Amino acid sequence: MIEKKVPLSYYTTIKIGGVADYMAFPHTYEEVYHLLMWAKEKDLPVFFLGRGANTIFGDIKGVVINTKNLNRMKVKEEEDKVIVIAQCGVPLSQVVKLGVELNLEGIYRLAGFPASVGGAVAMNAGAFGFEVSKALKEVLFLDWEGNVERVSRKDLEFSYRKSPFPERGMVLEAVFEFKKAKESVKEEYERIKNKRKATQPINMPTCGSTFKNPEGNYAGYLLEKVGMKGYKVGGVAFSNLHANFLINLGKGSIDDVYKILEEAKRRVYEEFGIKLEEEVRIIESGSPYGRKV
Repeated sequence: MIEKKVPLSYYTTIKIGGVADYMAFPHTYEEVYHLLMWAKEKDLPVFFLGRGANTIFGDIKGVVINTKNLNRMKVKEEEDKVIVIAQCGVPLSQVVKLGVELNLEGIYRLAGFPASVGGAVAMNAGAFGFEVSKALKEVLFLDWEGNVERVSRKDLEFSYRKSPFPERGMVLEAVFEFKKAKESVKEEYERIKNKRKATQPINMPTCGSTFKNPEGNYAGYLLEKVGMKGYKVGGVAFSNLHANFLINLGKGSIDDVYKILEEAKRRVYEEFGIKLEEEVRIIESGSPYGRKV
């Protein structure tokens, strides 16, 4: 089913967004393929949307493919490891919860991440020394020509908050291999969860980390040093809890977002000579995150 003129603010964690000409909610990979071919026939750009974390939308003159119904997950337990096969729309929190229940290494460190599996792979989400790509075994994806490919992790290049997706296509499914931890992970998981609650505005509409950490430094530290903590433009502000978390005060717009990000980058560059790079993806019709197929 394809919906028309859909307000995008409902579909992002920061609750800011314009209007999408079309939004679709496929239940199968075959439906995704047909949507891609329909967009190609209509000469429309395609955008992929998971849970809308680290994403701020403007107006979209194209098709947004919402992955929330691609949410099936299989778990295979082996002697010293666990294989998890998760569709792109599975909430990452579901994998984290499984990691705590089965006492698995690494994944528990992403406690509190509001992403989907597809979004987490595309962003190479990470925290506290762990990145999604470290546990990734395979990716099933649909390329921009409509071909389904299954690729081993060793044949994909990941780096800090960067992956080959969506440039190569849409992540349909991820296969993870987690080692069973020798010591209990629950205490560390609770500590990380409590630290997030204390230091991040998780109860506010937020896009999460706004800027990537520059090499050898922290974006939050730099932003705080130049007075951006609590700084407000229109309906958006950098949080008083964490200077690298952008929050929506209630009526924030994408124009407010552009203005506050430019001010933050200007101040940090003038003070430290460092060019901050956005971690949040700002997506509009001319955005590199959408593709004409």
